[in-house]
Amino acid sequence: MLTYYTRFLDGVQRVIKVLEIILLAAITLIMVYQCMMRYIFQNAQPWCEELALYLSIYSIFLGIPIAVRRDSHLQVDFLLAFMSKKIRYLISAISSVAAIVFMLVFCYYGLSLIQHATSASTTLPLKMRDIYYSFPVGAVLVILFSVEVAVKNFLNFLGKSPADSKREGV
Repeated sequence: MLTYYTRFLDGVQRVIKVLEIILLAAITLIMVYQCMMRYIFQNAQPWCEELALYLSIYSIFLGIPIAVRRDSHLQVDFLLAFMSKKIRYLISAISSVAAIVFMLVFCYYGLSLIQHATSASTTLPLKMRDIYYSFPVGAVLVILFSVEVAVKNFLNFLGKSPADSKREGV
């Protein structure tokens, strides 16, 4: 079961990476355009900065799940270095469960924010709720990836590698 879930998340991660490439390329092009318009033609476009900001927000919330899966967030792991590998697996699994709980609350409040968002973007024909959709989308993706991390770390803590779980149907 874990194998199929991991394959599913591999596909989701590929889609996210493609979206990240598109978003970062768009942000770069928009900012180059803005610099050219501002400094060469002395005609700054107000929508450029706002759109780049909104694309950056989506980029961040799409990038967080990949960092969760790779365990590449900034963290203070000084004390973990003194603990056994088994205890590190347990602490990582517990941290993933705590992240899931936090993201469930974050998703709930993100959805609440979307329902109450009535304002519009200053320079673009967007409602702010369109930007706020990034909150629950990012939270759901973090939850999906954290479940995998938690299960793998719990299995490692119990002495079963995720490869062994394929044979037992876990």
